[in-house]
Amino acid sequence: MAPFKFKCRATNVEHSCRYDDGEEPFHLPQLSKCAAGMVEATQGLSFHGVIKSSANNYQIDLSDFDSQWIKKAATIGYGESTLPNLRELRGIPNIKPDAILTQNNVNIAVEIEKSNEKTIWFDFIKLLMLIDQKMAHFGLLVLPRNYAFRTGTWNLFDEARYYRWCLARFAKVDTGLLSRLAIIGYTQEVYTSSGWALLNDSTLKTIKERARAHFS
Repeated sequence: MAPFKFKCRATNVEHSCRYDDGEEPFHLPQLSKCAAGMVEATQGLSFHGVIKSSANNYQIDLSDFDSQWIKKAATIGYGESTLPNLRELRGIPNIKPDAILTQNNVNIAVEIEKSNEKTIWFDFIKLLMLIDQKMAHFGLLVLPRNYAFRTGTWNLFDEARYYRWCLARFAKVDTGLLSRLAIIGYTQEVYTSSGWALLNDSTLKTIKERARAHFS
């Protein structure tokens, strides 16, 4: 049977790295330009959610967001590059970012985290490793404000900004190195019979009910 698909969009896209009432950290112009351009280009970004089967409690796949987001980068002049085999570099695993955006010989590594708040730590480390090894000049971390699950939502955007603050405050990561990372947040909406609605535990339940009827 064909997968069950539903329409989604990204709204209220925002670049912000500050935590709580702190000031926005300094970014070099190349990174600020990329972050601002991607914020503008992805406002209202359309993508699809997919439920492939009834397995794993009708598990939702939002991976279409990644490809649609990267396509928008091309509209503001960023090409997509590939990395060499990182196993050839001493002290770094063969990790791959979700994308490498390139413009005017400047490489920006992109990590798109949609669901796991604990994986954000590794996203930061991955980007910092790539920058340290001069495989990328800058890093972008893209996350939703509302990852929905059965009993609530997680604000991954806020978590990322808190984790960045922790890296500076407790791990004493160099301020100049952290300034090479930018965080972009967005709000996920889904199209329902009543129009566009926030993706949360309630609308998630409705989506899975529709999927259950689709596969029955």
